[in-house]
Amino acid sequence: MYIDKNILKTSITQWDEKIRNYTLPEWEQLPVIDLYMDQVLSLIEQYLSIYYEMNENKKFITASMINNYVKLNIIPAPNKKKYSKEHLAYLLIVCTLKQTLDMATIKKILPLNNSDENIKDLYTSFVRNQKKSYNYVSENVMKVANPIIELEGDNPQRMNDLILQVASSANAFKILSERITNLASEEN
Repeated sequence: MYIDKNILKTSITQWDEKIRNYTLPEWEQLPVIDLYMDQVLSLIEQYLSIYYEMNENKKFITASMINNYVKLNIIPAPNKKKYSKEHLAYLLIVCTLKQTLDMATIKKILPLNNSDENIKDLYTSFVRNQKKSYNYVSENVMKVANPIIELEGDNPQRMNDLILQVASSANAFKILSERITNLASEEN
């Protein structure tokens, strides 16, 4: 596969900047008033804008998806068709994790019987760890990408190496996430 090095450099640099600067809102920044479905969808699209920017045509959340998450006991049911801060926290975690994990694994990670304080702690931990992991991934992708970008001349094989290393890393992290989640649920 051939990718022009200047285009690749620009793309990776833009991605790196977005990943390093991206963070979900802190718990205190989430709305304190209950929201209707259309408001929830709008906020999630805003908060997860990084995913929408990368895949313009893909819907990451719809009303039907939220209703299915409730039916599958992945998130709690709304109260009189209104969604609380806790619902929003669950949905932001689910929408982020579903990019790599299946719903069965996500359900193990997010038990429904959490108190409001536990949900706050879980969400706060998720935001903090997501930021750490994005920085870690960014640093390591740049270690792999920089030699390819800075190499004299175009070498399509090196470009393929970058794609394959990034994709393989994603698979390895997915497998490890599932393995750890399964170990934790076996112990409980």
